[in-house]
Amino acid sequence: MFSHRQQTAIDQYLAQYSEPDGFEITLNRQFAQVLVIPAYSERPATLTRLWAEMPTDSLLILVINAPAYHPKTLALLAHFEAFCTRPGPHASWQTSLQKHKAGLVVINRCHPGAYIPERQGVGLARKIGADIALKLINEGIVQTPIIHSTDADAHLPKDYFTQTQPSDAAGWVYAYRHRLPTPEHLKTAMRLYELKLSHFTGGLRWAGSRFGHASLGSIIAVNAAAYAQVRGFPKRATGEDFYLLNKLAKIGPIIRHEGARVVLSPRLSQRVPIGTGTGVRALIDQNLEKTALFYNPETFVHLQALLAALASAETTDAIKAIASTKIQSYFTNSHCLSTFRKLESNTGRQAHFQRALLNWFDGFQQLKFIHHLRDLDLPDVTLAQVLQAPWFQSPEVLDMSRDRLERIRDLA
Repeated sequence: MFSHRQQTAIDQYLAQYSEPDGFEITLNRQFAQVLVIPAYSERPATLTRLWAEMPTDSLLILVINAPAYHPKTLALLAHFEAFCTRPGPHASWQTSLQKHKAGLVVINRCHPGAYIPERQGVGLARKIGADIALKLINEGIVQTPIIHSTDADAHLPKDYFTQTQPSDAAGWVYAYRHRLPTPEHLKTAMRLYELKLSHFTGGLRWAGSRFGHASLGSIIAVNAAAYAQVRGFPKRATGEDFYLLNKLAKIGPIIRHEGARVVLSPRLSQRVPIGTGTGVRALIDQNLEKTALFYNPETFVHLQALLAALASAETTDAIKAIASTKIQSYFTNSHCLSTFRKLESNTGRQAHFQRALLNWFDGFQQLKFIHHLRDLDLPDVTLAQVLQAPWFQSPEVLDMSRDRLERIRDLA
C-alpha cells in the first residue's frame, strides 16, 4: 500500500509522535474507510443519525472530549456507551462492531485525568482520532489509506467516501455550504460569510497560490502517508484545520472536490475566537452599501506579482530589485529578505532556492502579506466593490454555490 519512504514516515510517526489513546485498540473487523469526528457539547441525536447513515463498511472514530466537567458531553458519552462494548473496566475506549451497521470506536476524553487541555482543544481531539485512524490503516484494518475528518453537526452527501480516491494528493477538501437559518437577517449574514470565505480562496487561486483552498475541519480528507509526514493535526484550540492544510500543501497538491456538498451547521456558537459562529455574528445587520467587509481585490494582484517573482527568482538580490513599492514595503516590514538570504546560502541550486522560497511564503505568510497591504493603503471594500473582482465573474470556480452568489448580487 505504501512505498518504503512512506512506510518509514508512518512507522516513525506512530512510534514517536502519535497520541497514546489508540495504542491498545484492536478490532476484529475490517473496514473500507474511516471517518474521525471530535464531539464536545453535541446532541446525541445528530451524531446517531450521522452514524446510522454511514455505509456499513465504514468506521466512525468518535472522540468525545471536554476541557473540564461538562454534563452535556457526559450525557453524549453515556448515550453511545449503550451501543458499545468496553474491552476492560479501565479502558478509555469502547467499540460497536455489528456487521449490519458502520463500526464505531468511542474515545473518552471527558473525564477527570483525561480532559483535553483548553489550549489544545479541538486540534488535539482531531489528532487523537486521526492518529488512531492511521494506526488502523497501517495495520490493514482500514483498507483505504485516507483519513476523513468532519464535525458532529455536518450532513455528508451519499457519495462522500467515493468522491475521494487514493492518489498522490496530500489532501482533499469537499465542496460545502451552510444550512441557512430561518430569520432573513441571519440568512443574509450566512451568505455574506460564505462570500467572504469564497472571496479569499478565489483570490488566492486567481493569484496562482497553491494555498487557495477552504480550511474547514469539517470538509478535510488526508492522505495517510502525508498525514504522518507533516506530523498530524496541530494541537491547537482553533486553526488546526488551516495549519494542517498549510503543511500538507507543501508536500503535495490539495484537491478541491466539485461534487455533492457537505452541509454544515449554521449555529452561531462562540466557543472559539474564529470560525463560522464568530464570522456570521460579525456580519449581522451590516450596512451593505457603506460597510467595508472584504479584502480589497487589488491585494491579490500584488500577491500574484510577488508569487511570480518568487517562482522565477535566481537570487535574493533579484527579489530585492522588484519595482513594486507595496511589495518593497512588505519586505521592510517583515524583514524577510534576511530569511531569503539564508535560504539562498543553504540551498545552493537555483531550483532548490525557488522551492524553499515558495515553501516559506506559505498560506500563513500570504495572509500576512494581504493584511500588510490592507493596513498600508488597500483597505477593505464594500459588497458592490468586491463583486467586481475577476474571480466572481467565473462562479463555477468558486467555493460558494452559484445560487447563493446570485442572491448576494441582488443585495449589492
